[in-house]
Amino acid sequence: MSTLLVILFIGGVLRFILGIIWFILIVVTLMDLLKSRIPTNTKLLWLIVILLAPVLGSIIYLILGRNNKI
Repeated sequence: MSTLLVILFIGGVLRFILGIIWFILIVVTLMDLLKSRIPTNTKLLWLIVILLAPVLGSIIYLILGRNNKI
């Protein structure tokens, strides 16, 4: 019984940490997008991508969108 509680506790802590990392990734990506000098239409497209697929959209933006214009 106690091992089950330990496993559930570790799983909850892991989920919490991953949630914090996910939140920080989205906030950093959105701040970078809003401060960038890319055209407004392109910003709007990136914003839609990031909001529809938060983790994947953020990673794609940070890899491709930061340095290149669509």
